Amino acid sequence: MSQGRAIFSLIVSLAVVGANSGAVFAELQQDSAAIPNHIAQRQRNCSNPQSNVEYKECARLRYEAADRRLNQVYQQLVAKLSRKERSVLYEKQIKWIKSRDKTCELEVYDNRGGTGYQGFLNECLERKTKQRTAELENYLKKR
Repeated sequence: MSQGRAIFSLIVSLAVVGANSGAVFAELQQDSAAIPNHIAQRQRNCSNPQSNVEYKECARLRYEAADRRLNQVYQQLVAKLSRKERSVLYEKQIKWIKSRDKTCELEVYDNRGGTGYQGFLNECLERKTKQRTAELENYLKKR
């Protein structure tokens, strides 16, 4: 096959993929309803992970759950604040996220490159996120 034909075939293939990507994306969105059940099933096995892969997956799932809860509390708090207070909270939250991430990176620094690194990092992120959620919940109670 000539180079020109190979390039033409590649362009046609990419165009077909691009044309179908909307349908694929729509199908993925429809299938997203099944994700919570999958996560719930995986969480049931997290009480006693049997491998490093399971441990890391469970740590990730716990961190993601903590992050979702933080976002819920944050949104509840935002709804009760004035425009100025929302602006201040937003800036503080961005700074807190950066600080949390750097703190956790430092906490697990000695484990970088190891098989448990991501799990340890997610455990730290979960812990810090739960602490922040408690802070925002306390602030929310005062509103």
